[in-house]
Amino acid sequence: MKRIAVLTTGGTIATKDVGGSGANPILTGLDLLQFIPEASRYAQVEVIAFDNLPGAHLTLERLVELAKRAEEILSGNVDGLVITHGTDTLEETAFFLYLTLNSPKPVVFTGSMRTASQIGYDGPRNLLDAIRVACSPEAARIGALVALNEEAHSARWVTKTHSQKGDTFKSPISGPIAIAYPDRIAFFAKPMGARRPLPKRIEPQVDLIRLALDCGDKFVRCSIETGAKGIVIEAFGGGRVPPSLLPSIREALARGIVVVIATRCFAGELWDPYGYQGAHRDLERMGAIFSHDLPGHKARLKLMLALANLEGTAEIKRYFEEE
Repeated sequence: MKRIAVLTTGGTIATKDVGGSGANPILTGLDLLQFIPEASRYAQVEVIAFDNLPGAHLTLERLVELAKRAEEILSGNVDGLVITHGTDTLEETAFFLYLTLNSPKPVVFTGSMRTASQIGYDGPRNLLDAIRVACSPEAARIGALVALNEEAHSARWVTKTHSQKGDTFKSPISGPIAIAYPDRIAFFAKPMGARRPLPKRIEPQVDLIRLALDCGDKFVRCSIETGAKGIVIEAFGGGRVPPSLLPSIREALARGIVVVIATRCFAGELWDPYGYQGAHRDLERMGAIFSHDLPGHKARLKLMLALANLEGTAEIKRYFEEE
C-alpha cells in the first residue's frame, strides 16, 4: 500500500466557526482525516503539521521554508505528498514548488472553498481526491499538481477564477490534466517541456504592477526609488503599455532592474503586430523580458527565483522562455 504524507498549512479547509465569531483555522490534519475514513483504502496516511494560517497570511519566508520541508519529506519513506493550503495563495505556493522541487514523487495541493461550518463543506472530498491523485503513478515526474472539485491541474497552468464558487480552480489554457471519478483517477494530459528546478533561494525585492487606463508611471518610479531588483508589469493585451510609461521603464532597465512584461488578460501569449509607441516590439527593443503565458503573480515568483539563482539578463530571459 502507498505511503502518503499530508502536510497541513491551514486555509479554509481547516476553518470552523465556533461561537458565531467567524470561521478560523482550528482543525488539525488528524481532524481532517476523521472526515475521510475511506482514505485507508488507498494509502497509509501520515499527517505532518507545518502551519495553521489563512492563505492570505503566507509570507515569502514561510513559502521558502515550506518548499524545503516538502523536499525533506519527499526524500524520506513516502510515495507522495499532499499539501493542504488556503486557496487565496494556493496557486502561487504550488507554482513555487513546481519550479523548485527536485523529487520525482507526486506532490498534490488541495484546499476548500467552504468552511467546516458551512453546508457543502468541500474539504473532505478534495482531500480524499488529492490523496488518490498522489497515489497515481501518472502523477509522478510532472511537477506539483492542484486537486479540487474532482479535477487535477498542473500548478504551471492553474489559477483561481472565482472568489466564491467551488469550481473556482481552472486552467484556462490547458484545462485539467485528470478527473477524479469515483472508481479511478483518469489522467489524459501531461505538462509539456522539461522543468529545470532551481535552488530555493529568492530575491524578495520584486514588485508587481497592474496597468489601467491612463495610470501613469508613478508605481514604476516608486519601484525604482525603493530599490526594486525586478519589476513585473501586467500590461495590456499582448504586451502593450501607455507611452507615458516608456521613460520610467527605460530608466529601470538602465539601472539594471529586470523588467518582465505579463498580460493583465485572463490568458494568452504575449505578442502583437503593432508598430506604434508602447507596443510589444518597443518593449522588446528596450530589453524587457516577456512572461509569455504566465500571469503576473506567477511571473513575479519566477523572477524572484531567477534573480537569486541565475547570472545576467540573458540567462533570465532564457529561463522565462523554457516550457
